[in-house]
Amino acid sequence: MKKLIGIGGAILFCLVAALLIVPHFIDLGIFKRTYLPFVEEILRRRLDVDEVRLSLIPTPSIRLSNLKVSNSPALPDNTFFTAQQLQLRLKLWPLIRGRFEVSEFVLDRPVISLLKEADGTFNYTDLAGIAVPLDKRRESPKKTRAAKARDPTTTIPLLIPNRIRVKDGQLILQTKGQKTVKLHGIDLSLQEFSADHPFSYQVSFDYPGLKRISLEGSLSYQEEQATLRLKDNRLKVQDLLLPLDGSVSNLATAPHFNLRVASERVEAKPIFEVLSALGLAPADTEAAGPMGLRISITGPSNNTVTQMRSQFQGVRIYGKRTLNGNLSGELFIKLPLGGNAPVTRVLQGEGKLIARDGELTHVGLIQKMQRATGFIGLSQNERRQATTFKTLQAEFTVAEGFAYLKQIYLVNPQMEVNGSGTMTLERPKLNLAIETTLSAQVSARVGTAKAATFFKNGRGLIVVPLIVTGPIEDPSVELDSAKLVQRGTGPALEKGVGSLFKQLFRKR
Repeated sequence: MKKLIGIGGAILFCLVAALLIVPHFIDLGIFKRTYLPFVEEILRRRLDVDEVRLSLIPTPSIRLSNLKVSNSPALPDNTFFTAQQLQLRLKLWPLIRGRFEVSEFVLDRPVISLLKEADGTFNYTDLAGIAVPLDKRRESPKKTRAAKARDPTTTIPLLIPNRIRVKDGQLILQTKGQKTVKLHGIDLSLQEFSADHPFSYQVSFDYPGLKRISLEGSLSYQEEQATLRLKDNRLKVQDLLLPLDGSVSNLATAPHFNLRVASERVEAKPIFEVLSALGLAPADTEAAGPMGLRISITGPSNNTVTQMRSQFQGVRIYGKRTLNGNLSGELFIKLPLGGNAPVTRVLQGEGKLIARDGELTHVGLIQKMQRATGFIGLSQNERRQATTFKTLQAEFTVAEGFAYLKQIYLVNPQMEVNGSGTMTLERPKLNLAIETTLSAQVSARVGTAKAATFFKNGRGLIVVPLIVTGPIEDPSVELDSAKLVQRGTGPALEKGVGSLFKQLFRKR
């Protein structure tokens, strides 16, 4: 018995040793000599590999290290694709019979560099015309002996796998005239990859300023139209799960997008975090509460248009430099992506938003308005009330780098504000004309000066026309002398406006 155990152990040891040692004596030069030049000829790209090794455990596989694919001949100085390692996991029985049949394709730390031209084409479009139908790649056609002798692919048949994995990849997208986009930590898994029926997939990646983004669902690929269709897809971003559907067509040359995300009720906080990371919302603004969201991405790659329609349903806004309040209303944004113009110049949109029961948090601007409207001398509680509002309403359009404020309306216990104007989107600057109507209490403090009657409305309340200009961080607030003249104050009174308002604004 002991002798049998010893013999069995020796045999097992020899098998393990063979599995570990034998691959080192197998010459894979035929793989490099046969397949790599063949692939180079097909791709019309230079392909470099450091080592090609065969391992038998835990599964038979061929490992190619430091794989590099050059760009098209038109871009000789650029690298299109690199990978630290490419692993081709093989089927055991075909391998025993001398055939390399791949069951899984694994890329470790690949880097893909995409360059988009002005016409929307990419630096892979020269590869589009060389592909053969997927079903023909899966099955080697019958050939004559003479054809087989000439064709190196018959020496070691290699079949396209139906499982593909990417580990810790990177995608670099360069568009002339625009900022380079980099996606890191890309993990991709394709299961039952086929051109005949839908296949499942999972992909996740990192984007600056956001938690890990993931996308999963089912894809189907129509090779004749080079169209990828999404079905039952789910996009997870900032812990928010959104449905995604649509298609990407014309993948072989200049892709055409038709993608949609829609949800009638989502949480506002992660949406604002995403907009902030993309530079479309202030970084110091937080939000909480329900909102409706519809996003579409349509058009060719050289003129893709992203549209977003948001419905705020009592969203609580916390902005360190803007306002706090309960926000309702609708916002529409349209962002064409094409050409060399910055985002702030091509952004379009419109909206009508109402904030209720809140407070203005731009302290510097509020203090200047208080001084200009005669609020100096108010009690501490009255000064606090001057920064609050019962209603703050804004109606606006966005175009050509400006936000055109059609109406600004604010009401609080100390004043009522009506105005309009513009704000630049890049390095925001204000140019507003507003009329501030003081409350009855503040108007009464002005006194009975004869000139003061020229600034009163039909209700006997003092109206102060103001001009707000300059950077949003520190704008200037001044009297609108042109409006004072239009109201018939006359040159003499215009000259005396300074002394008059010194009387009105002095501490009491």
